[in-house]
Amino acid sequence: MASNRVTINDIARLADVSVTTVSHIFNKHDKKYRISELTRQKVLSIAERFRDQPHIHRYIIKANCTNTIGVIIPDMSNLFFSIFLHHLESTFAQKNIQLLITCSHYDKQQETEIAQNLLERKVDAMIVVTSLDDDRFYLDINRHTPVLFFDRYINNTVLPFITSEAVQSVAKLIALHAKQLDEFYFIGCDLQLTTIHSRLEGFKQGLQTAGLKLNSDWIISTEYSENIGYELIKKVHHKLGRIPKAIFTPSCNILQEILSYLVEIDAKKEDICLCSYDYNSYFDFICYPIDAIAQDYATMAKACVDTTNKLINFKPLKRSTIFIKPQIIWNRKR
Repeated sequence: MASNRVTINDIARLADVSVTTVSHIFNKHDKKYRISELTRQKVLSIAERFRDQPHIHRYIIKANCTNTIGVIIPDMSNLFFSIFLHHLESTFAQKNIQLLITCSHYDKQQETEIAQNLLERKVDAMIVVTSLDDDRFYLDINRHTPVLFFDRYINNTVLPFITSEAVQSVAKLIALHAKQLDEFYFIGCDLQLTTIHSRLEGFKQGLQTAGLKLNSDWIISTEYSENIGYELIKKVHHKLGRIPKAIFTPSCNILQEILSYLVEIDAKKEDICLCSYDYNSYFDFICYPIDAIAQDYATMAKACVDTTNKLINFKPLKRSTIFIKPQIIWNRKR
């Protein structure tokens, strides 16, 4: 080898096989052309000696790909994640790629352990809805296994992420209603999460656009736990001696729990304005009209698949941050 750069020809010569054989192995065509496992391992073993060269490193990764993607989400019961996973799985299936879907239950240690287990299963990439506060853990993983953040992103991360736009859409939704109100409550959880924080920012901007001055008492938030939405609206109800005139929830889970309380106390639909981020078709059939922001699941899933495919194949990304525009579904009479 006259230069330091190792070529396929060099590896073929060292393995005493043809260049075509090495090419088939690197492109995962070895089974198609009936190349023996012994020959495959011999070629890859030689290639490993030159893994420090980026182009050889890429060949090795491609040759060892498993056609599986690891997915980490925090909550299987969250309707948003369930619907998204349905679209994601069906989109990947069209490319004969399988998903290994896991759940962290919002537990940071469990999330890191799951990620390590996925690495041991040799997934080709990871799509992660993270609960971690910074990207150091995934930056290390990304050195050899591509990582794509979804939904929740980490500020200033260099890792790619895909999420729904929130600030402008929420501001538009809130502003329309706030013009006719003197009170508007935000009831949610986990404001430290970037997605929830951006929805709160949109809420504040909507009030400002409508000329309604924000009262700090209107922001009701805590850490998420099961049925917390029910408990939060109950406390507000008892404090005010009535239900709030208007409520915005940043997620379907919180809205569902608030609805259960409203039904329990037999609140009149005329007494409350309900708005939410996330939409489900059941909103069209319940007694309380709800204006909601519907995330574009199909477009988000396609963006995840396209981005992951580029990461796996070492293709450059035109954008490392992608915000998918949602749609406002109007159910209330105005």
